[in-house]
Amino acid sequence: MTPLEDLPLEEQARILAIRLDRAERALIDAETALEARMRELDRANKDLSQRESELVEKLDIESRQLLAALSTANMATIYGEKDKPFSASAGAGRLLGLPDAEEATVENLVAAIHPLDRDRILRSGMEFFTKMKPGLDHRFEHRIKRYDNGATHWLSWVIRRDAADAARPSAVYGTVRDITLSRMNERAVRSLQLRAERRVKELGRLSSQLSDEQEKTADALAAKTRFLTEMAHEIRTPLNSLNGGIELLSDGDGANSKDFEIVRQATDRLVDIASKMFEQAGEQGTAGEVSQPDVPASNSARGMVQKTQGEMPKVLLAEDTESNRYVIERMLENIGCETVAVTNGVEAVEALRAQSFDVILMDVMMPIMDGEQATQAIRGLSGPASRTPIIGVTAHSLQAERERLLSAGMTACLAKPVRRDALETAIRTALIGREAVQPLNARFDHELFQRAFFDLPASYRDKMREAAKKDISDYGEEVLSAAKDGDDDALSRAAHSLKGVSLNVGAIGIVEELSRYRETLTTDPTFSSAGLRGEIAASLLAFDDLFHALVSETQ
Repeated sequence: MTPLEDLPLEEQARILAIRLDRAERALIDAETALEARMRELDRANKDLSQRESELVEKLDIESRQLLAALSTANMATIYGEKDKPFSASAGAGRLLGLPDAEEATVENLVAAIHPLDRDRILRSGMEFFTKMKPGLDHRFEHRIKRYDNGATHWLSWVIRRDAADAARPSAVYGTVRDITLSRMNERAVRSLQLRAERRVKELGRLSSQLSDEQEKTADALAAKTRFLTEMAHEIRTPLNSLNGGIELLSDGDGANSKDFEIVRQATDRLVDIASKMFEQAGEQGTAGEVSQPDVPASNSARGMVQKTQGEMPKVLLAEDTESNRYVIERMLENIGCETVAVTNGVEAVEALRAQSFDVILMDVMMPIMDGEQATQAIRGLSGPASRTPIIGVTAHSLQAERERLLSAGMTACLAKPVRRDALETAIRTALIGREAVQPLNARFDHELFQRAFFDLPASYRDKMREAAKKDISDYGEEVLSAAKDGDDDALSRAAHSLKGVSLNVGAIGIVEELSRYRETLTTDPTFSSAGLRGEIAASLLAFDDLFHALVSETQ
């Protein structure tokens, strides 16, 4: 097999571009799989919480049923003296189930005792009169078979025997009551207590399980987030060098041995990192491939980025990776920018204190002070330096990452690998909106904006978005340049083009501000272009968020 370096430059660029595309798809697959796993873990936590709530509710219902079942038992009294028969109150007959006209007697009682308890109770009766101490309450429980329906009931006795004295003879008296319902309730209570104890144990187990699952989920999420962050940074860094190297080689304007060395090193790193990523993320499964729009790389379509005064924009590049610094510096040089490079956030802040810059290109992951911390420090400075546009360069393509960086004060974000056309558009946008750090309230007709994309096949919408942003940036620059030069014909053509592309995507704020700007120019040639600049900058900065909200989320 022919070594890569021995192939023609065009063939090398084609092969490396194919490898780059595969690696980008693999990274997107891994990010998608991680987000799916996070959703599954969240659903599992919700199911555990629902089970806990259902158990608590059921236990409460059963306790209320138990309390509603409690009632007062029927009671009767007995009395007897030595050498005289026992007498019983009317309630005794009802306890035995005797007819209303029949009185309860000892014979009736003995006959009603359940066969399983008769011998035991007769022995206890003999012991009561012969062995048990008089003057004390003694308790007995036994079953009977009622005379009326043959049902088994439980009776509870509390009786005592008083010894004879000079004033009265020996006597026996006591109370009896039906405890059938009480025993049933006690058994029910005990059963519920046992069930409640089991439920409490189950709730404890579920709570412990839920806590463990939440801890595992948090650990897994943290681990996956760390892995994704590290891998995204690791893989997108050589991807950035590889992509930039390919673009520099494809320019054909001075390729040298260092260009080849950068590409070769990036390729080797990319193979190792991609293998590691596949090992970690492969078990999670893969989602469907996400197609990435191809960015046109025609040299004829590229211009030189300039400030309104025709000067070269001065860019502060904060990037800790040497190969990335080299590639991005070459890109900035090719699009007409003067570059000062630093290796971390602290150096970026100090460089901005020492001199002024038109734009800051800030890598997010850097040692000592990362890009987010450096952005916050810059926004805390006094004077014009705090308003310098900051374009973040991140290894993540997640929306949450982008929103966090914008909230920290960044003006816009680029995802690695950085393409030349995307970098050029971001620099132009930042120069147009130089006076505004935060995006202005750009005015769009949402219906026109959606129609511009929904009339196209889904695979072309991202290309349309990038093309529209680039056209607005380019035509806006042409309008301002023609107005400055006093070229009415060029101004008319550029204004017509800017109005057309703006109306096509519903950017009515640009159309209105353009009309006001041109009308005022006819009477006051020195009229400030700040209003038009601000409207164009606000529209470009809001474009991606509007696309995400109105197009991507509603597909």
